[in-house]
Amino acid sequence: MKRFHNGKFTGKYDTSVHVGFPQILRWKLSRRPGRREAGRPLRTVDMSDRLGIGDDFLCWLSHASFLLQLNGKRLLLDPVFGDIPFYRRLNPAPYTPEQLGKIDYLLLSHTHYDHVDAPSVSKVAESDPLAVVPLHMSRLLKKIAPGLRCVELDWYETFGEEGVKITLVPARHWGRRGLFDKNRALWGGYILQTAGKTIYFAGDTAAGDHFEQIGRRFDIDLALLPIGAYEPAFIMKHNHLNPEEAFAAFRQLGAKKMLPMHYGTFRLSDEPPGEPLERIEKIADAHPGTVEIVRPGEIILL
Repeated sequence: MKRFHNGKFTGKYDTSVHVGFPQILRWKLSRRPGRREAGRPLRTVDMSDRLGIGDDFLCWLSHASFLLQLNGKRLLLDPVFGDIPFYRRLNPAPYTPEQLGKIDYLLLSHTHYDHVDAPSVSKVAESDPLAVVPLHMSRLLKKIAPGLRCVELDWYETFGEEGVKITLVPARHWGRRGLFDKNRALWGGYILQTAGKTIYFAGDTAAGDHFEQIGRRFDIDLALLPIGAYEPAFIMKHNHLNPEEAFAAFRQLGAKKMLPMHYGTFRLSDEPPGEPLERIEKIADAHPGTVEIVRPGEIILL
């Protein structure tokens, strides 16, 4: 499904090939800033009194950031606690790194700034987690936090210990942080498994046949799927899902329930910040029992 050529990952699931300077220029010249200000903002909730519970739980920290407790181990996914280069948060992070407690595993999906935030990674590294990352990403992390322990995974490669299995799975996306490092590291989503449950975290991804492939390999209980950053479609469809595409991906996966993410935190695209939530709420109303909508900071038992 992929190949590594001349120091870069390329192939079927590299979506960077679809967006070049002409498309970016067309986007900048056709933007509608008035529409981007519409929509209701997200409201965080404070459930910090429950962060110390011993049960398995999931907490959405906004955007694509999650804290999960599985089999007594704490996993932190794509943490971003503050602003990122070029983008300010629309709402504060619900908790500080200190409130999250000891992190056992730090999982990062790809190198874009809204998923690998250097200040956040540096802070989390103080609790000495094991970082589980796609191939070749450890070089970046060693620059951010030199003492951070890292395990690199290829697609469908698994790392497991202490009752938790972590598998990197494909995504239709790409990665870059500067002018000369495009696709130097692999990207992907994660399957998280314990004896009693299987959770899929998509990271960033566009629509594609990888959802069916993942669904054939894993019996997924809960799918964490991105629903924001989808306009203008002529650019964003190559990299992200809109709410309807995310629900279609949920169906392709054969998962039991979907939890939407990647919306309402940063203005990465042209749709109003509140629109993804409004659209996924309509889908949830039309399909009862399929979509679990949570607020930033909310803790749900697994």
